[in-house]
Amino acid sequence: MKRTTHLVLFIAALILALMAGALGPYAVYADDGVTTEPAGDEAAAAELTEDGGVEEEVVSVPEVLEQAPEGTGIVVVNEEGEILPLVTEEAQEVISSSDPMWCPEGSTPGDTSCTAGFATFAELIDALKADALLTTPRFTGNGVIWVEDTYAGNDDAQVEFDGSVLTNIGLSNLTIQGAWSGNADTNFDAAGTSDLDVSLVIANWGGNVSLKNLAIIAEDASGFGLLVDTSGGVSMNKVYVTDTEINAYGYGDGALVEALGTVDISNSQFDNNEGNGLQILSGGNVTLDTVSASGNDLTGAYVDTCVYDAVTGLCAENGLVTITSLTTGNDFNNNGVEGLVIDSGGGAALDHVQANDNGLDGAVITSADNDGTGDVDIDASEFSGNTNAYGLDVYTDGNIDLSNVTANSNGLGTFLDTTHGTGSVDVSDSVFGDSNLTGNTWTGLHIESGANVNLLNLIASYNGTNGTYVEAEGNIYVENGQFNENVHFNFPQDSGLYAESNGGNITLLDVVADGNDFGAGVVLTTNAAGTVDVSSSAPGNSHFNGNGLFGIQTSVVDGDITLEEIEASYNHNKGAYLKAYGIGNIFITGSEFTENGEHGIHASTYEGDITLTNLDVIGDDQVAATLDDNLTDIGAFLKSYNAGNIFVVNSTFNLNRFAGLVAATDSTIELTNVTANENGVNGAELYTRQTVSCRSAADGVTAVTIDVTGGEFSNNGEYGIFAKPGPAGVLNFNLPATVFGGNGIDDYLVDLSSPDVCPPPVEEPEETENPKVVISPSLPVKQDCALFTSTIHKLPNGSFVNVGCPYEGFSSMEDLPFEQLPAPLGAGTTFINGMIVRLTDADGNIIFNPDGTVTINFALPENGRGRTHSILFWDPTLNNGQGGWMKLPAFEAGTSFPLHPENPDDERLVISGVQQSGNFISITVNFSGTFVLVSP
Repeated sequence: MKRTTHLVLFIAALILALMAGALGPYAVYADDGVTTEPAGDEAAAAELTEDGGVEEEVVSVPEVLEQAPEGTGIVVVNEEGEILPLVTEEAQEVISSSDPMWCPEGSTPGDTSCTAGFATFAELIDALKADALLTTPRFTGNGVIWVEDTYAGNDDAQVEFDGSVLTNIGLSNLTIQGAWSGNADTNFDAAGTSDLDVSLVIANWGGNVSLKNLAIIAEDASGFGLLVDTSGGVSMNKVYVTDTEINAYGYGDGALVEALGTVDISNSQFDNNEGNGLQILSGGNVTLDTVSASGNDLTGAYVDTCVYDAVTGLCAENGLVTITSLTTGNDFNNNGVEGLVIDSGGGAALDHVQANDNGLDGAVITSADNDGTGDVDIDASEFSGNTNAYGLDVYTDGNIDLSNVTANSNGLGTFLDTTHGTGSVDVSDSVFGDSNLTGNTWTGLHIESGANVNLLNLIASYNGTNGTYVEAEGNIYVENGQFNENVHFNFPQDSGLYAESNGGNITLLDVVADGNDFGAGVVLTTNAAGTVDVSSSAPGNSHFNGNGLFGIQTSVVDGDITLEEIEASYNHNKGAYLKAYGIGNIFITGSEFTENGEHGIHASTYEGDITLTNLDVIGDDQVAATLDDNLTDIGAFLKSYNAGNIFVVNSTFNLNRFAGLVAATDSTIELTNVTANENGVNGAELYTRQTVSCRSAADGVTAVTIDVTGGEFSNNGEYGIFAKPGPAGVLNFNLPATVFGGNGIDDYLVDLSSPDVCPPPVEEPEETENPKVVISPSLPVKQDCALFTSTIHKLPNGSFVNVGCPYEGFSSMEDLPFEQLPAPLGAGTTFINGMIVRLTDADGNIIFNPDGTVTINFALPENGRGRTHSILFWDPTLNNGQGGWMKLPAFEAGTSFPLHPENPDDERLVISGVQQSGNFISITVNFSGTFVLVSP
């Protein structure tokens, strides 16, 4: 508050006027005006100063107002008793000597309808409390509290506006406007603030609350800087609640807002608090515009518009959460736990959000509780550097739409899940790792969709496990995507792109998946009559080269596989590995397969046909031999298991180590204008499905009809064509004539012998589970793999741990209650259960189980909330040995996750990620420690 020492408010004249029965406005004297000598007790209170003057005891305005008759007004007068217009400089100086000041909404500070100005909020509140006790309070309705820009920590204790006490204004709208000019106007410094060094509370309020241009650094040990509790709405602009220190009870939060109405916060900061930064519980929509909640010890911001009802199991509210900015400025960075947590009853829309370098997740967004359906849209945002968890984690029963999103250098880049409902997932123009420096430790992008998935203009490269992992109930469409240099660990089930549809088609257009170290370029699977179509809009736009296993791996059930104008070369094992079950067909057109190890193409169907057209399948590119030369053994291996036809047209199979082309079926093989030259053994080998291997003793002998039209089979190591079509089979040569020459033994051979009978299958003895079951807590139990398959430790709440064989050592397990957690969890993270698992040697030293498994199984509580769950692990190696939480990765088919691949000496491994099975949330690892089940 601005204090002018040469102005003193004298109110004795007012008292005398009131005693005389005056009901008009009371006077405030200015400019060192002197009233008549105080009478009665007041005269006794006056003392002489050193210069003979009189020093008066100034009576406060609240004391006068308590005695003022109803309807009393206020004006400003000078020492001659003349009324001063409120707009004059003299009047403004009088007004500016006192703040905060409450005025009715729409009034100008200093109006007769305003309170006096006070040195502190506490004095103003006392005056308002006194007014509330009057039979007819004077100060009522919507109001604004004006706080001068130089107000700086005048209050010495918590400032509390309690609507249940301030009944005169507690049901009305309240605005606190900081940075006021202090004059008889409504001017304020738009860039300035009024500063509080104690906490501010507005509680039990019944109207809207608006806070503007305030800065709060609370030093009063309240455990928070700002608390607003109202049945109306809340708005804030340029409110800064920072640096709240933790109190004796462990709380040190910035701002806590609870409102039945909407909450709108703009241009505000909630940074560097020793607890959480910003917490909002709202029954309406919430909008954050250019808001920062960074550098807090726990969670940056937690927004809840669901208001979950544990009785109904539903969201009680359905507010939309919007976080927006014209450019940048929504920052949720460098927080100790989560950056941003949203639990929305009506969806979320985010743009220009930064949630980077947090202790756990960058952002966790939930919008799924039956009636809590809502879409989640995120644009122009980044979620990077959250190395111990996920960059972005979204769970909704609506749709998800991401555009211009970056998620680099996280544990897992982005996790999107709509399986609680039937929402689709659309991701465009986004990056989930694009260099050795920005790749995510585990998977770049993980999607589980209750409907369709559309990926457009994506980069998901240089990630440790899968580049992108997709499971969908509907169609999966990927266009112009790059999935390169993933799969850094020796787990060949991983790939650059893994896509599985349970009820739709998979389409890839202009996709590149090269150099995935230990796995395939892409793995594509449909399970319910879905088709797979991989193609290029122009030659060279789709390629799957240089991968550690296959270039492209595809499996369908009753659907077709189509590859058109692609390249799959220089892969370690196979260029294309294709399987069509049921009636599905395989079509490959206009594509290249060079130097692919075992097979350039491996394609098999059950009842469907295989058609190859205009292909180049080359075993040796004839470039000088290098260390990474990977010559192809068999150019193409084609097989139909149940009478599908095989058609090969205008295709080349040259320079393979063994055969150029191998085809096997019990129906028809047609080779038209096929070239198979300079192969190490035979140009083409053509079989029935029995002669290519063996015949079951219960089956009759089958045969195949082979038609060869044109083409060339020359300069092969043994035969140009080797045919074994069964005793009733036939090899036909049609015009134009086929060219032969220079083959090592002969141009062709037809072997009509019967196939060998397969040896009887070896019956493997069934392994029966025989675990040793221990009720925990207990003393450490020695593993006995000679008598038991594993040791199971069970807790009374139903949770259990299964320590599998082989393992030599001891194991134990105990419950971990919330009160004994090694470190707090942030706002928005709900603790459900915890356990401590120990693997020790005979001396009690902690060890791990490198060759066996430790499966953690958390029992879900009955009637628990239907939402996602996570398992946190307390890693004692983090933070320079101080320890810290890690969020363990979600389940991905066939994928294992090194806990710390950056440290080659750390052998801890997540063998199978977090998944729900029945009423349990489980994970399989090879190490022990502290595990906690949380939601979300």
